[in-house]
Amino acid sequence: MDDILKDKRVLLGVTGGIAAYKAIELASRLTKAGALVDAVLSENALNFVTPLSFNSITGRHVYIDAFDNYNNKISHIDLAGADFAIIAPATKNFIAKLRAGIADDLLLDAISACINPVFIAPAMNSNMYLNETNMENIAYLKSKGYNIIEPASGVLACKTTGIGRLPEPVEIIKLVQDKLSKECDFAGKKIIVTAGPTISKLDPVRIFTNRSSGKMGEAIASVLKSRGADVIYISHIIPKEDYYRYIRVDTTMDMLEAVKDNLGADILFMNAAPLDYEFSSYNEEKIKKADELELKMTRTPDILKSIKEIKGDLKVFGFAAESENLIENAKKKIADKDMDFIFVNNIKGEDGTFGSDYNSGILIDKNGFQMEIARASKREIAKTLIDYVKEAL
Repeated sequence: MDDILKDKRVLLGVTGGIAAYKAIELASRLTKAGALVDAVLSENALNFVTPLSFNSITGRHVYIDAFDNYNNKISHIDLAGADFAIIAPATKNFIAKLRAGIADDLLLDAISACINPVFIAPAMNSNMYLNETNMENIAYLKSKGYNIIEPASGVLACKTTGIGRLPEPVEIIKLVQDKLSKECDFAGKKIIVTAGPTISKLDPVRIFTNRSSGKMGEAIASVLKSRGADVIYISHIIPKEDYYRYIRVDTTMDMLEAVKDNLGADILFMNAAPLDYEFSSYNEEKIKKADELELKMTRTPDILKSIKEIKGDLKVFGFAAESENLIENAKKKIADKDMDFIFVNNIKGEDGTFGSDYNSGILIDKNGFQMEIARASKREIAKTLIDYVKEAL
């Protein structure tokens, strides 16, 4: 089942317990299975293991400082985008803080922002583990969707025998694989996701484009990837996650050709906002300043209409950004472009979607079903839309 882990980005959190040494082997096994392991060591973990050990095994940056904005990214938010997280070992202190909503170090910050599966493997003295408060905290975390990996029994570091040992890394990985295999409902599916704007070049320094940020498209791609899909990501904007089959495009025609080249896919999420018009000509030299400048533009091809007759069994999920008559315009687009689903949102007002990390709108399918989706993060919106597609298909 190593394929489940291949190319998955894993947040491996290590807290301050003697079992931290096992996390080195866990990182090694995950890496050998093809996962991209980002290790986060708590301050107390540094008393047992070193960043160099994890860096040598994973070949990736090891995080220990909440203010270490590696690659100019906000570390805890970037780490929270992992496909799943494993905390091994998890101390009683970490469990209590997570249950209480405390986020006073990098690992707690990241887990607090993580919306993908989190696996917590407690490891501690038997009496500490069976302490009533600890049991209540673990039960609470279970009720909130955290996956608790039960500790093993045996001889503990304190020379007593009982429950509280961190399971062997191979056992932890098997439990994670078993859980993820049940959630990989798009495994074997080839899915195209288009995102962001296209551009039209006027001269060597000027372009025409629009305000699309590509955030919604990347959220869709990320969720699909975490659920096992083979994602083909077509965009002018380079994705933050680097394990898609990424096709970079500039113009609307570029995007059309890239979509055509991949029509053997199962589903197309047409989230991009390709230009409807482009400059009629390109100036090889920079255009000099003038009091007035007249520019001629021509219509670009409509991508979905262009593939309508050749798409075969490809299912199409379209997106529409409208300023008025949202439902009427969306239904017309479904019919004109032979879509199976469409998500339409309002670009006006304070809750406009362009550039935002949040979105809201109305999901409509070709059979007339409508579902209003309240404002939420674009990743949460993506999960809702993808869940619906899975059920509908």
